[in-house]
Amino acid sequence: MLIEPVALSDFFLSFFSAAMIIFTAALYAGLFAWARISSRKSINLFAWLAYAALLACVGVFSAVNHFSGYWLLLSLSMAVGYAFMPRIIWNLCVATHSDETGY
Repeated sequence: MLIEPVALSDFFLSFFSAAMIIFTAALYAGLFAWARISSRKSINLFAWLAYAALLACVGVFSAVNHFSGYWLLLSLSMAVGYAFMPRIIWNLCVATHSDETGY
């Protein structure tokens, strides 16, 4: 349950962590795709580092916004979903374009 609003002193941190969630999620997905396209496993390490940064940003965002109960569960399920979505989207793209690309 969301008990209290974000304090004015924490507003910048809330805004910045929300923006970083979007940035690190896009970075994670981009690095994951780049690792798959180029077949370079070293890039996969950087993708996981971006995901770790995403988890940290979600943690900061949840703490600053005083999430608890189902809001915290929603925040955690979003973070877990980000781990699997690039893989699911990659597999979908490979399956729908398999005869075009030769995968």
